[in-house]
Amino acid sequence: MISLFRLNRNTYYVLLGLLLVSLMSSCQREVLLRFIQPAKKFAPERTPHAPHYALASHWHFPQQRFMDKRVDVFYVHPTTYIKGKTWNQHLDNKTVNQLTRSIPIRYQATAFYDSCNVFMPKYRQAVFSSFVDHKGNGAQALALAYEDVRTAFQYYMTHHNQGRPFFLAGHSQGSRHLKQLLTEIWSDSTIQDQLIAAYLVGWPVEVSYVAQTPAAAACSTATQTGCLVSWNAQSPTAKTTMAAALQMNEPMLCTNPLSWQLDTTYVPPTANRGALMINRSLKEPELLLHYCGAQVNNGIVEVTPRAKSRRLLTPLSKGNYHLYDYNFFYQSIKENIAQRITAYFQENPLEQGPMMGQRQVAPSHE
Repeated sequence: MISLFRLNRNTYYVLLGLLLVSLMSSCQREVLLRFIQPAKKFAPERTPHAPHYALASHWHFPQQRFMDKRVDVFYVHPTTYIKGKTWNQHLDNKTVNQLTRSIPIRYQATAFYDSCNVFMPKYRQAVFSSFVDHKGNGAQALALAYEDVRTAFQYYMTHHNQGRPFFLAGHSQGSRHLKQLLTEIWSDSTIQDQLIAAYLVGWPVEVSYVAQTPAAAACSTATQTGCLVSWNAQSPTAKTTMAAALQMNEPMLCTNPLSWQLDTTYVPPTANRGALMINRSLKEPELLLHYCGAQVNNGIVEVTPRAKSRRLLTPLSKGNYHLYDYNFFYQSIKENIAQRITAYFQENPLEQGPMMGQRQVAPSHE
């Protein structure tokens, strides 16, 4: 087994790919679980120490929290804890934290940097095998991870928000937790009006989730506020969706991230303002104009990337672009954030949102 202490970004993607492939076969899944799941059962006394969100060190890039913006985003990263001795990540795991910063934060959360103060909590994320465990350990690990996310949000609201409008944004495991948190936000009239939009990307969101939540709404335009968007990207010929892999067998909400609508109209690549992809020669992100079009079909976003994109990693199945849900539409997301902020303040002219420099920030024990 490759040591996680020697992982670089490419190795991480390859390893994650091998793990995701195991979702396709129950036999493979059992072999995988015996190989990479923690040796001991989940037990509260063996969980890592809980975070203390008064500490700057328990936030990724803590300086991004206070950038004199009128709007905040609370971003929760996807799974980067692939293998370990515990069912939940230790917050001081340097290797996992570095993976989190160099991949999802760099290719996802940075879309918010121009418009928002960015709050990115470290949390005791559930290890990857939690998603394919059926003995209760994974469910407990995911529940613990959610409690950290919920605690971080509560700390943010109490000590840092000061009535400012905010976004929620996540991917994969992060969106799973935010989906649960969003239910609580929509049931709290004191804060639900501050929500500009929730980007629950890379995790299936059932149509029934919105229908059964009285205050919930799915965004159907680029400027609608107080609503959520969600999508999972794949090619028209992919055989396995995220929802199918997770055995979620009901209609899924799906937003086209090039038009920000829910209909099935095809949006051509000319409307794609830029995909953020790795330049393998420079080993740096590169913004590629007109990278792919997009069309909603049966609860997923179908895309056809450039012909030269054969080196894309599609671990869940050929043509499933889970790892690129943000990358493909990076500039579109970035511009949509600004659109929704403008719309929010037009709708709420008295709610201009204090600048960071105009408010008192609770002292932290850094």
